[in-house]
Amino acid sequence: MTAQARSMPQPVASTPSISLEDYFAFELKAEGRHEFIDGKIVAMAYTSEPHGKIASNLNRLLGNCLLEKACDVYSGDRMLFVKDCNQVFYPDLLIVRGAHKFHQAGTKMKATLNPSVVIEILSDSTEQNDKTNTTRCYKKIPGLQQIVFVSQKEQYVRVLENEDGKWVDTEYYEPENVPHIGDCDIPLHEIYRRVEFEGSNA
Repeated sequence: MTAQARSMPQPVASTPSISLEDYFAFELKAEGRHEFIDGKIVAMAYTSEPHGKIASNLNRLLGNCLLEKACDVYSGDRMLFVKDCNQVFYPDLLIVRGAHKFHQAGTKMKATLNPSVVIEILSDSTEQNDKTNTTRCYKKIPGLQQIVFVSQKEQYVRVLENEDGKWVDTEYYEPENVPHIGDCDIPLHEIYRRVEFEGSNA
């Protein structure tokens, strides 16, 4: 098991709603990572091995592709603040194109404001929330071009692409498919290189 968190997040105890400022103060001192959802501090849990391999593959593939471009790729540890939702996330991966804009939280913490691509690796426990509440919030990010969902149960990638304010939904599930993520053409089979799905004897 890796320490990258994407099992179903759980609220910390049964605390009442708190302010964004209190969340950042808490997160600065916390040992693990926590998101800020609907006024609640939400603890991140551990991930599966397929999740970790998929994230590692995507980080490598996108990083190599964008090496000479004005883009940065972050895997799992970059805090994202969506101002219009007043929520804070740790996406599995995100890409920032051009100048990086931040929300400054005190003197030591800052959260990304302007990703061009957000990628979530789905699990049974997070899939429904990622596809509904989280997606609606992500769509409010100014300048966001893509929201990418990657299954860890099968070779399946879904890309929501912003085309002049209209979100176009495309699915990829054939081995020869090549999803276009950010400025990169990423073969589906490379995303799942050395990934063994649950129940597989491969």
